This record gives sequence, structure tokens and C-alpha cells, in this order.
Amino acid sequence: MPILRMRNIVNPEDRNLVKKILKGDQTAFQDLYNSHKKALIRACWYFLGNDSEVEDMVQETFIKALKNMGKFRFECSLGTWLNHIAVNLCRDLLEKKKKNLPFSGDFFATTPSIEQKTPYPEEALKLLREEIQKLEGREKELITLREIKGLSYEAIANKLKIPVGSVTSGIFRSRQKLIERVREKFPRGLEKMTP
Repeated sequence: MPILRMRNIVNPEDRNLVKKILKGDQTAFQDLYNSHKKALIRACWYFLGNDSEVEDMVQETFIKALKNMGKFRFECSLGTWLNHIAVNLCRDLLEKKKKNLPFSGDFFATTPSIEQKTPYPEEALKLLREEIQKLEGREKELITLREIKGLSYEAIANKLKIPVGSVTSGIFRSRQKLIERVREKFPRGLEKMTP
């Protein structure tokens, strides 16, 4: 039995809009911006949850799209393409942030990651526990279910009746907040000390 390949049906308006934008039509670009901005804000908020970063990522998405408009192959809708650009930019930003964290990204594990040669100082763990207690609402709920009770992302999503993606991004943001709070209170240089 032959395998049928599904092709996305591209909206003829997308082709028209791209042609106009490539010819330098600023009104066409403004139409693109106005019709896709809200969806991109939602997509970026899903990953970042920070108003200023969301706005920056939406702007970056449109800038990157404009630079690469000539390479758009109409294999999907413009909306899908823009969303793909936005998601990749958000992931890149999160990766950059992750590399700048004061502790390994696996801060919540009882033992350090493979890359980390020494255990976490007890002072850092004590501060972390205190900061977890100070969390409120959904943040505290997510961290408690994942890091203390050890539930999977899927189990948390089922329990809270929210999408797995919301669980993932919520836990990420909560961890970021905790790590930043611990970093502010943690004595300089102590993170490098061996117990």
C-alpha cells in the first residue's frame, strides 16, 4: 500500500502577503504583524512568562521572519512558520539563561549532576528549602508535586488538569525564581567550596 504524503494547503493570502513584503510593502508587513502578534505573545508567554522578555521575543520573531522571508517555502502557513521561529528563539533564550545559573540546572536533585564534582553546600540547600516554603499558589504547588513528591510531569498535569507544557514551563519558571533568590542570599564564593 503506497504511503500518502499529506501536504499543507497554503492560504493564497499568505503567498500574496509574502510577495508584497518582499517587494518592500510596509503595509503588508504591518498586516502580518497585526494578524499574528497576539498568537506569538501567547506562544512566548508559554515559555517565558515574563512580559518584557515576551515583548522582546515577539519583536525578534518578526525581525528574523523579515530577514528570512525570501527563504519561506510555503510548506506551512505563515502563522505556523512564525510560531516556529518564536519557539526556537524562546528556547535559545532559556538555554542561555540556564548556562548563566549559579548552580547546575539540576539544583533540586538530592545528589549533584555528573558535571558537578562536589555536593551542594548545606547552606545552599537550607536556603533553598526556606525559599520553597515562601513560594505561593501554583508555583509552590508545582515545585511540591515535582521536587518533593516526585510526580512526573504527566501526573502533575492530570492532577492539576492543565497541559503538560504548562507544567513544564511553570516548573522551569519556579526553579528559576528559587535559584535567583538563593543566589541573592548565598555568600559569594561559597558555591565553589568543597564541604
